[in-house]
Amino acid sequence: MIRFFTLLISCCLLLPSVQAQDLLSKIKQSGRIVIGVKADYPPWGMLDSNNQPAGFEPDLAQMIGHALNAEVEFKTVTSANRFQKLNEGQVDMLIATVGDSMQRRQRVRMITPHYFRSGVTALTHKSNTVEKWTDLIGKPVCLTAGAYFNKSLVQNYRIKPIILMSNRDSKLALLTNKCQAWAYDSGILFHLSNQKEWNDYSVDVETIMPIHWSMVTRKDTASQSLANWLSRFIASRIRDGRLKSLAQQWQLPEQDYLAQQHKNWNSVDENGDAVCQADSDKVSKKKLCFDTVISLGQQGDKQFWPFDQFDTERLIQSMLHTALFTVISILTAIALALGFTQMTMSSKNWVAKPIAFLTHLQSSIPPILMLYLIYFGALSFWNEHGQHWLLSGASVAWLVLALYTASGINNLVTADVTSRLSLTQRYLHHSAGVKANLVNLAKAAGMASVIASPNAVLVVNTLVSSSGYPVLLMTLLALFYYLEVLLFAYLVGKLFTRYSDYLKRQTSPDINNKGALQ
Repeated sequence: MIRFFTLLISCCLLLPSVQAQDLLSKIKQSGRIVIGVKADYPPWGMLDSNNQPAGFEPDLAQMIGHALNAEVEFKTVTSANRFQKLNEGQVDMLIATVGDSMQRRQRVRMITPHYFRSGVTALTHKSNTVEKWTDLIGKPVCLTAGAYFNKSLVQNYRIKPIILMSNRDSKLALLTNKCQAWAYDSGILFHLSNQKEWNDYSVDVETIMPIHWSMVTRKDTASQSLANWLSRFIASRIRDGRLKSLAQQWQLPEQDYLAQQHKNWNSVDENGDAVCQADSDKVSKKKLCFDTVISLGQQGDKQFWPFDQFDTERLIQSMLHTALFTVISILTAIALALGFTQMTMSSKNWVAKPIAFLTHLQSSIPPILMLYLIYFGALSFWNEHGQHWLLSGASVAWLVLALYTASGINNLVTADVTSRLSLTQRYLHHSAGVKANLVNLAKAAGMASVIASPNAVLVVNTLVSSSGYPVLLMTLLALFYYLEVLLFAYLVGKLFTRYSDYLKRQTSPDINNKGALQ
């Protein structure tokens, strides 16, 4: 009997939690729905003069809120973080320019029918005379992280990808000549090219890889009811023409697609029944009603390693770039430090004193501040005025870090100017401090890879947004940097030990010979 009552009480306690898991019921009861929208995608999603979401998709979200008799709370998302925010429960659903694909359906639930269609094109400066995609082979092309077509463009057109985290960054990179084109959604690039401030840019390449846009919910049981309701809702808005009218209001491209959808969803069969139905238990499989879902790559059984060959190669390449940058920076710092020390120890004051002053000045300025002032300040100003800088981001980061480390080492080993120790003896005497400076350089090189090799970090962020394995990727990245620093610390220590042993062997014969002569 006690067990019976215990079971009964448990069921009663569990019942409300089960009911609360129904997202649609929860929204209706609370009178509130949280929808993720874009703020960098005019006229689909942007911020108005009051810093509030506006555009085609926010208006569509308000239509959903009105139909549910619920207040809409907007949260801005980006292409890189929208799925993460959805699956973490920060938003109930997305209306955020999400293209429907078989790969994305493995992570989230795509709502059909679709509400828009677009493709991929490229915005370039008119002076570049880019007329077809093959003109961009081997050229630097800006890509926005998280876009569905990035991988296909790199694989099929062999572009040199410059991956950036937002549309704002992509625009700035294109304006400052860091890339020759910006490959992105056809709708937003056509809209941008028609604006006055972009008169010097044009869209001349063909639109490729068309994809249809979906509203999105989580792929869990609790969200199924909301997904079914959204499917019926968007079908009704297509059928009654309100979706088409909203697109006309915002002067969107591709309005012929919505007009055709309106016609299709109002078609009837010989019995007078609607050809297209959105009910979950009798969804029409006809192409007339539902668009074909594209596949962005090969699909197969899940394996131990979750990334395909292309992503794996990019991940390894980014790590190798970071390691190579660290090696070059360390070797340059050692060479510069030896040169600075030689000049500081010079008997000629007109050489020694200026070098000592400059190295003290250089080591007093934090390298991150110096990188910011040069790369984002002087370099961007120079590019904005139509000038071309010979040094790349990698060159700037390399010189700044090497000079800073070399200056610190020189100040350390020449602190005692009265000492009669030779250059080699000074470095061996201060070996612990020299090694510490070089190890710190290895740490800083990993941080500076954001500038030196932007793809080295952004490729990981792209994989996070597209693969669904953020914990694994962040763990791999942290492990890589940890092992890299340990490796360079070990190699620097070995270098000093070997050199010290070499000097001892060289001086031993002289000591023995002197003893024999005596």
